[in-house]
Amino acid sequence: MDPLMFLVDLGVLYSVYVILASSLNLEYGELGLPNFAKSAFFAVGAFSVGALSVRLGTLLLGITMEGEFKLKSVYYATLVSQALVNSPQLGVILFVVPLMIAVPLAALLGVLASYPALRLREDYLGMLLIAFSEIIRVVARNYEPLVGGTYGAGVVDFLAWIPPPLKQVVLLALSSSIAFAIWLAYYRLSRSPFGRVLRAIRDNELAASVLGRDVAKMRMTVMALGSGMAAVAGVLYAFYVGSVNPDDFTISKTFLVALMVIIGGRGNPYGALVGPATYIAVDRSIQFVKQYLALPFDPNYASYVILGVALILIVMKKPEGIAPEKPAITLPSALRRALSPRHTVPKPD
Repeated sequence: MDPLMFLVDLGVLYSVYVILASSLNLEYGELGLPNFAKSAFFAVGAFSVGALSVRLGTLLLGITMEGEFKLKSVYYATLVSQALVNSPQLGVILFVVPLMIAVPLAALLGVLASYPALRLREDYLGMLLIAFSEIIRVVARNYEPLVGGTYGAGVVDFLAWIPPPLKQVVLLALSSSIAFAIWLAYYRLSRSPFGRVLRAIRDNELAASVLGRDVAKMRMTVMALGSGMAAVAGVLYAFYVGSVNPDDFTISKTFLVALMVIIGGRGNPYGALVGPATYIAVDRSIQFVKQYLALPFDPNYASYVILGVALILIVMKKPEGIAPEKPAITLPSALRRALSPRHTVPKPD
């Protein structure tokens, strides 16, 4: 494999997983809300690209689409991409518009999905969110005008105006920059008074309510933020892959992101960096073994076995994850620590 393409593949996928892990860590790690519909909000971003990039591109170029969308989307995606060679402004529009639609749409769906969280226990809430995730996927799979149903939909190459290999470098830089900005925002949020309120609700919801915190409002806010973040990851993923298929967004995607959060460290922003790195390292190692070594068994599912064993070991030996959550340092706690006996300088005899 070309070293540049290998680096771009790793970098873009890592960026997507960092965004997803950050969003779930905000919801589950900080607030204790088990969002098992993460793949649905991830899909909303990808479906926005699949549904809009070709249609918007042909509309702006004055091209009339003929035939069924499920059969012609790839053809028109190629046609629009060829036209973008001389129109970088249109390429930027075709990236920004689906992104601007996907984020508020996912945030709105996140708010709607948060209403059951006000009445259900965590186990029942988890089952309901799994059902919600499957509803989104099944609707997209069976309503073919959206993203082509089982055929999938082609996606416009919005960077077609940049010649390769510079195009791959720009895509990597763009994905990495967006992922870093989202992770940094999550980091600052986690270290802010808002983040401390979320952890207070997670640790003792009743006490937080008694102290005047609106738990319902906090849950809706966090679900909206986390869902919007996941939609950004879906947009980047769809543009990178170049196509969208509803069957790519099964519940296994949610469990995979949850695995990254648990392995990386729940409630610690650095866990959202460590978890995806661990998964990609294991997955790419398996791919390397599969490609270059002749084994007497099929290693396709070896990464799931290895990650499953790693999850069991971490839960048993280090349940807080590789990067455990650190207690928030506030002024009162810092003063108590400074004035504690073990930090007091002994008096001379």
